[in-house]
Amino acid sequence: MANTTSSFQTLRSIREEDIPEEYQDIVETLGLDTFLRLTTLCGGQSLYIPKLDSLERDGRDREIRARFNGANYRALAAQFRLSERQIRKIINGTRT
Repeated sequence: MANTTSSFQTLRSIREEDIPEEYQDIVETLGLDTFLRLTTLCGGQSLYIPKLDSLERDGRDREIRARFNGANYRALAAQFRLSERQIRKIINGTRT
């Protein structure tokens, strides 16, 4: 318990102005407390954050598969602004 208390006291003494300039936009977006929790969780590691597009892609692909009726490649391509070839790859599970 003492170790947790001393860690908490250390975190409480950190102010926004203590955070290096290159991380200020993250602190402003997440808030200081969340940023400090992130440093506790991942501090010193390289952290990759995917683009939003790549996160949305899996959901889009699920929706395409759900709407596929066996023959509507062209309609799905138009609806999702993809080529028929891309739609076929998504349906067949071969999209990379």
